[in-house]
Amino acid sequence: MQLRRARADEAGWINARYDEVSFQTSDLARDLVIVAELDGVPAGIGRLVPAGEGACELGGMLVFQEFRGRGLARAIIGELLRHTAGRAVYCIPFADLEPIYAGEGFTTIEPSPDLPEQVRKKLAWCAETIDRPVILMVLREPDPVTT
Repeated sequence: MQLRRARADEAGWINARYDEVSFQTSDLARDLVIVAELDGVPAGIGRLVPAGEGACELGGMLVFQEFRGRGLARAIIGELLRHTAGRAVYCIPFADLEPIYAGEGFTTIEPSPDLPEQVRKKLAWCAETIDRPVILMVLREPDPVTT
């Protein structure tokens, strides 16, 4: 498996795949999109989207049907998390995928007024657009240990 940053010339292909599953599209000038390949064939994608100062949203996780069950989602998540630079990472996965994200350190939270506006907007979009239950999760950098 190879994980790599999406190239600018792949924006059309990436957004066509997102359109197929009714996900929001990506702006490759803004978002970090990771492509997973098996034997040189694209097998999945995922992204980090800026969500205000000190926060980002991990989303757009899509492992193509013929490649599921091979650990690609976890690999993509792991690669994306390497690029969070100490920011709080929010995620709005389908509820049945909670164990995957919990295994990466995410915890389920309730929406609150202090959520970044970008995350609140994404939650509202999900409620209006997605026909499967979603949950809100966050991964925060651990507090530094002081002695």
